[in-house]
Amino acid sequence: MILIAAALTLAGWEKEAKATIAEIYFPLNVGNSWTYTNYLGEPDPRRPPPSIELTFTIIGTEEIGGHTFYKFDNFFSIFPPPPDNDEIISVKNVFFTLDTDTNRILTYRSTGDNAIRYDFVSGEWDSIWYGWCRLKQSDVSCGVPAGEFSDCINFQFGKTSDGPKEYMYGEYLAPNVGLIKYVIPGGETSEGSRVTFQLKSYTIVPEPNTLLLLGLGTLLLIRRK
Repeated sequence: MILIAAALTLAGWEKEAKATIAEIYFPLNVGNSWTYTNYLGEPDPRRPPPSIELTFTIIGTEEIGGHTFYKFDNFFSIFPPPPDNDEIISVKNVFFTLDTDTNRILTYRSTGDNAIRYDFVSGEWDSIWYGWCRLKQSDVSCGVPAGEFSDCINFQFGKTSDGPKEYMYGEYLAPNVGLIKYVIPGGETSEGSRVTFQLKSYTIVPEPNTLLLLGLGTLLLIRRK
């Protein structure tokens, strides 16, 4: 029993030591799921009603270009907006992959040039179809219906070099949870005044190696009895 507990603890330490900041703030495992509730500032007939909820789930993986991409049934869409300038709230079948060498989360593009969705090291980057993005602030505390989270990271997306000064979208990511808050617009002064999605509940699936150790531990206990 003691050996099993020690093995599990050691596995946890090893995982934590090897985990990159991108893995910690954007956990990618099949079965992970997040549910968000929508809060609106000013009513707008072009947008969903305040009672809407969105649930995003990682439903599988796919090997593309030698990398493992995780497939979401939905995820928040960012830049560019449609021609009528109305923001897209969500899109289907989004693919994300982890680049451990650069601490980035990339979005798959069929054109072959994957876009940077989250860069946990660079202060600012050009994300192609997302426009200019930046890591605005770290070590942020953020409260949402799912709870109070500390050590959060705040990203801003969608600023054009010759367009509006305000960032179009803002997101808050919490360690070991992922995205907990999504706001439109993402500017410093009017953040969340129009649309805010906040995390209501979530499920984070344990790493496969942890599940394996738990299974082996259970088997050893059964045999010992």
